Amino acid sequence: MTAVGTALLAVTLAAVALGGDPNVAPADAWPMARGCLGGTGRSAAEFALPLVEAWHREFDGTAFGAVPVIADGVVYLGDLDGTFRAVSLADGTDRWSFTAKDAGFTSAAAIGSAGEARLVVVGDDGGLVRAFNAATGDVCWTYETEGEISGGPTILETSEGSRVLIGSQDASLSCLAIADGTLLWKHAIADQIRCSPTVARTSAGDRVLLAGCDGKLHVLDAATGAEKAAVPIEGPTGTTPAVLGDRVFFGTEGGVFFGIDVVTGMEAWRAAAAASGQSYRSSAAIADDLAIVGFRGKAVEAFSAADGSRPWRRPMRGRVEASPAVVVATGPNGTPARSVAIVADASGRIAALDAASGDPAWEFDAGGGFSAGAAVAAGRVVLASDDGILWCFRSGD
Repeated sequence: MTAVGTALLAVTLAAVALGGDPNVAPADAWPMARGCLGGTGRSAAEFALPLVEAWHREFDGTAFGAVPVIADGVVYLGDLDGTFRAVSLADGTDRWSFTAKDAGFTSAAAIGSAGEARLVVVGDDGGLVRAFNAATGDVCWTYETEGEISGGPTILETSEGSRVLIGSQDASLSCLAIADGTLLWKHAIADQIRCSPTVARTSAGDRVLLAGCDGKLHVLDAATGAEKAAVPIEGPTGTTPAVLGDRVFFGTEGGVFFGIDVVTGMEAWRAAAAASGQSYRSSAAIADDLAIVGFRGKAVEAFSAADGSRPWRRPMRGRVEASPAVVVATGPNGTPARSVAIVADASGRIAALDAASGDPAWEFDAGGGFSAGAAVAAGRVVLASDDGILWCFRSGD
C-alpha cells in the first residue's frame, strides 16, 4: 500500500470510529451529487455483476442534466424544464412533483435533516435555492442568489446543526442553516462557481474546497468561510474536487489533472491529458489509490493518487462528461470482490470498469447520452439521461 493509501486507511478508521466515513456514501443512500462529503463518488454498496435493468421511465418533452440523489427509498431529481420530482426507487412511480416558473434544474439536490424533518435542497438556473419537505414536497424555505446554480449543494453536519454549502455563478459560496435557510457566512471569488463544494476533514480542521472558474482551488475554513489557501490551477474548471487523505483531485478545462495537498496548499503533481485539446468536465471518483475520471476525449482515465502516473486509459464511444461512481462488485462463478467504476458517456453507453485495470466488466446501451453520472443506493444504480429517461439497474441473479 502506498503512503496515500495508508493515509486513507487511517482517515477511514478514524471516521468509522466517529460513526461514519465522510469519504464514502452509505450503502442505502446517495444524499448529494458525489455521494458523500468528500466528493469521492465512492459507495459502500455491493453489487453482483452483470447488472440487470430493474425499470426505466420516460419523461416526454424534457431532459435531465444532473445526477439523482436517493434516500429512504426515494429518488429526487429535477429536469431542465423546471419540474422537480420525487419517485419511488422500487418502481419509478411518482411520490410528488413541483414545477418552477421560468427556471430549470441543472444541478443535483442534496438531502439532510433539520430536527426530525428530512429536507431536500436544490438550486435552479435562476439562482433560487429551495428546501422541500422530502415526504410531501412542500417548500420549507428559499434563498436567493444572483446567478445560476450549476453545482449541487453539500450538507455538512456540525455540532451546531446541519449546514448547506452551495455555490452560484454569481461567484459566491453561501453557507446556510438547513433548518430555515439563514445565511451564516458567504465567500466570494473572482469568477463563477460551477462545482459542488466538498469538505476535507484534515488534521488542520474541516476545509471546504472549491475548484473555481477563476483558475484557483480555494481552501476555506468550514466554520467561518475564511480563505486558507488559493492554489493556482492555470485555467477554469467546474468539476468537483475528490478527497483522499489530505489530498484532493480534479481536472480542468485546459485538460490538466491535479493532485493538491489541502493542508499545505501546495500542488503535489499534475498530469496533462493523453489527448490534447480536450477538457475534463467529469468529476473524479476514488477507488483504492486511484482517481478515476471521465475525459471529453472519449475516454475514462485512472491516475495514481501518489504520483499522477496513469496506469490505464479506457476508450469510450462518446465524450465522458458524466462523473464515475465506484462500488464493490462480484462477478459470476464466484469472481472475487473488487472495486468497479460505473461510467456513462454521451453515446448512451453505460459500463462497469474494473478499477484496477479499466477492463469492462459489464456494458449496457441506453440509446440516449448522459451528461451526469450514476447514483448508487439500496441495491440500485440510477442514471438520468439527456433524452429524459430515468434508468434503474440492480444486481444480477
